[in-house]
Amino acid sequence: MKISVVVCTMNEEKYIGPCLEHLINQDSSCEIIVVDAHSTDKTLKIARKYTNKIYFDNGKGISDARNVGWKNASHDIVAYCDADSLPPKDWTKKIIKNIKNLYCVSGPLMPYDGNTLMKINFLLWSDFYPRIMGLMGYHNVWGANMAFKKSILKKFPFKMKFLEDHDIGVRLRKTFKVKFCEDIKLPVSCRRFEKGFYRTSINFYVREWMRRKIIKKSTTGYYK
Repeated sequence: MKISVVVCTMNEEKYIGPCLEHLINQDSSCEIIVVDAHSTDKTLKIARKYTNKIYFDNGKGISDARNVGWKNASHDIVAYCDADSLPPKDWTKKIIKNIKNLYCVSGPLMPYDGNTLMKINFLLWSDFYPRIMGLMGYHNVWGANMAFKKSILKKFPFKMKFLEDHDIGVRLRKTFKVKFCEDIKLPVSCRRFEKGFYRTSINFYVREWMRRKIIKKSTTGYYK
């Protein structure tokens, strides 16, 4: 089985180079696809040094970008990582190994920057919590570290403009072929939580989840 890796970008000149450098040095080689949200910095100039498979989204949010990615993928497995991630050399190899009898796999996010307290909180949220939930049959899907069979994405495309990973996880868990795999670790930046881990989590993630769950309304709406 071969794998395509999609990286969605928007003004990521600071991070995209190291990310793509790690991807071209994988033990199991991968097709690299960049889907850009019309960046105005040097993101595309840097990306072109690593891949010629660069596409643009339609200005409809992250789900649109992720769908553009898998639709242009050449291989049976489509993985996603964020532009600020540093995929270990065996990242794609472990994805291929774990996904054989599944539709979707995801794994822990490991912070490579931030202070000690930030890293502890991040690990509790992105590694310890999903491991416990996995033991109860509730396998989390993290957008920064996830992979799918391309065939299943044709049936279950991304829909939400925000929390799209949570949404697709909910839909795919009904197939009983989703798994949070402890060994598919991915180092990522803590930059999105610079104003405080719990403050950011509550403000953006918990609040949005509650709006959708309780009043059936999304702040950002649906991707059409």
